[in-house]
Amino acid sequence: MKKMSFRKILSVSAVAVLGCFLSAGTANAQELKIGVVTTLTGEKALTGVYSRNGIMLALEEINGKGGVNGKKISVMIEDDGGNDAGAVNAFNKVLSLGADVVIGPIYSTMDLSMSPSIKKAEIPTLVIGSSNDIAKQKNPWMFQTRTADAVSAAAIANYAAKKLGLKKVAILHDTDNFASGAAEVATKTLEDLKVPPILVEKYNTGDKDMTPQLAKIRASGADGILAWSQLVEAGLIMKQIQSMDIKVPVVGSNSYVTKIALDLAKDNAEGVYSVADYVYSNPAPWTAQFAANYKAKYKLESEFNSAMNYDAVYVIADAFKRAGTNDKKAMRDALAAVKEVVGVSTTYTFDANNVGGTSVAIVQVRKGVPQIIESVRGR
Repeated sequence: MKKMSFRKILSVSAVAVLGCFLSAGTANAQELKIGVVTTLTGEKALTGVYSRNGIMLALEEINGKGGVNGKKISVMIEDDGGNDAGAVNAFNKVLSLGADVVIGPIYSTMDLSMSPSIKKAEIPTLVIGSSNDIAKQKNPWMFQTRTADAVSAAAIANYAAKKLGLKKVAILHDTDNFASGAAEVATKTLEDLKVPPILVEKYNTGDKDMTPQLAKIRASGADGILAWSQLVEAGLIMKQIQSMDIKVPVVGSNSYVTKIALDLAKDNAEGVYSVADYVYSNPAPWTAQFAANYKAKYKLESEFNSAMNYDAVYVIADAFKRAGTNDKKAMRDALAAVKEVVGVSTTYTFDANNVGGTSVAIVQVRKGVPQIIESVRGR
């Protein structure tokens, strides 16, 4: 099937957004109402700021060209507080406000905690976590827009072994669902390549001092580190690696080239490799235009959270256009039928398990800017 960008699919773009915490009573019956669950308070609050920026830019574009099928799209945003229980509460809140479809958090543990509520409510929900366990839920109402860790973790391991020629790899990862699952995939891939990891070190979610684990890695004689972390921890790990004078290649998860991690690590991120869903330096036309529009509007570079949420709005708008209604079952069926739709982060095709992302990129930080080295298509 021929690939289509969102702008070719939708002759649409944005006007007035009803904004955060929209009350159900004020929504026009002709609107499609998107509920958003994201983090606006606490340590992870910056992810919600970037996510909201991407959503608002997409809505501005879509509604500015008359909406979809002559109807506007509105949004209501609820704070999950950066934790699983908060995500469930925020999901229930947007339901009570009359959401027709929901965009969930970037954190897999939160998405998994929401899954039973999503299934019970029978409301189409796009989640942005990458854990392989999201697809294993077999939830017909939950759609994973991210490229799953089965693809990205294997890509990291293959690049480390085949392109960097590493023979004595150490793995460092968070104990959360996302990082643990990805580390398992990478370990299996390395074993299949006959270069099993010589050491696997874990740290607990929320830890900020990973020097004990890094000291073991340094003592092991590892010639490279593969790492899976959340955003803040990724920045801290890059700083701690440099402070300990560990001079081996680092290949990290997507978090390692997010703006949050790079701003924290600063020069310590130089030379680090990562597998990324999105980087603002991607020269692809649709991505470059988004990056330019985002920078013009917000006076800063775009990043992963903004891009993934921007794409989620366009995926929803595409489904709304084809469904011709905001009926939840019709919207669910239209989302399931998304095929080869080009976004700014990846090309979206939902498979039988409702996993939509199909590709990632291997990137390296050069002079502070993440540069794409190669693209990896998972399916």
